[in-house]
Amino acid sequence: MTQATYNAEYIVVGGGMVGSAAALGLAQLGHSVIVLEAFPAKEYSSEQGPDLRMSALAMASVQLLDDLGAWSHIQTMRVQPYSSLAVWEETWAKTQFDASEVGQSLLGYFVENRITQLGLAQAMQADEHITILNDKASSIDSSKAVVRTESGKLLTGDWVIAADGVHSQVRKQTGIATVGWEYDQQAMGINVRNHYASEEQAQAAQALTWQAFKPSGPVAFLPMHEHYASLIWYDSPQRLAELEMMNPQELTQAIKAHFPAEVGEFEILNQARFPLVRMHAQQYVKDKVILIGDAAHAINPLAGQGVNLGFADVRCLLNVIAEQKSLKRYYQLPRQAANAQMMNSMDVLYHLFSNTNAVLKPLRNLGLFLAQRGGLAKRQVIKHAMGLK
Repeated sequence: MTQATYNAEYIVVGGGMVGSAAALGLAQLGHSVIVLEAFPAKEYSSEQGPDLRMSALAMASVQLLDDLGAWSHIQTMRVQPYSSLAVWEETWAKTQFDASEVGQSLLGYFVENRITQLGLAQAMQADEHITILNDKASSIDSSKAVVRTESGKLLTGDWVIAADGVHSQVRKQTGIATVGWEYDQQAMGINVRNHYASEEQAQAAQALTWQAFKPSGPVAFLPMHEHYASLIWYDSPQRLAELEMMNPQELTQAIKAHFPAEVGEFEILNQARFPLVRMHAQQYVKDKVILIGDAAHAINPLAGQGVNLGFADVRCLLNVIAEQKSLKRYYQLPRQAANAQMMNSMDVLYHLFSNTNAVLKPLRNLGLFLAQRGGLAKRQVIKHAMGLK
């Protein structure tokens, strides 16, 4: 039997959100691309309930998706825009960030990961530069940019782009080391359907995402399409295991006892818990392999920056390739620095609020109180969260 052989300039292993975005961008630059994706996203139907895995897409990420021709497909499915973000520990120290403070109408959009992936897939299918193979990589020769698949296909190219997630096989087979750890806490995502007294109340509530800090870990409200939302509960694995064993009525009461009153009235749809991991690759470029997204870095999801960092990787990589600059100097160095800075910032926030230190508590609440009145500094924080300069 003849071995099926495919050739392209770039072989993207992993057709998730970040890998697909990279493939589309490379195709727009005129490069031929093979996308290897073992598990394509399930087709969309408006009757489907919301997925548990979702992301807060900053406006810079939305702009990238629009430039790639994917955002128009995503919008035809379902998205939830939001214009405000509130953060507090004590209610008197609540800080609220509004897009209007920097002359914008929105901070970003909450979108299920599958929806974003489907929108990108639709854009890829219309591009003649991209070949999509629903197969899994079995071996990678990083020195020659050769990938063999489980079904026996042979893929050859100039570069392999690893976009195959935090447990990247491409990264491991290339021999790229990582540093990091698993956090003591875990997170539980709980999808709910909210019940509002009026449509006006619903519109106001669904335009706001909030996060309240507690000694056991933060809790958060992430609005979704229609009147759906995702509640995020950070806590010890033992506590979250207890929550998993509860029936919907018991879990509802536990949420109301633990979350602030802003959670309102709701019914539970489903839930799942996830480990929290920090991981950073020591190299983003080695031999003929380039790491992007979760294959290069995994971050505490405290501020929902994970996929936005991946899209920032893509934007930087595309610029470097378009300008034919050194990948190590102009892609690896700046992206490693930016991603490490974000990781460290999230860890500082995580440790600052997840404790009962009697000295720190009044200081951190004073900090939030002053942040609400922060003027220029506050506006800079909003711009940074949106991915704007």
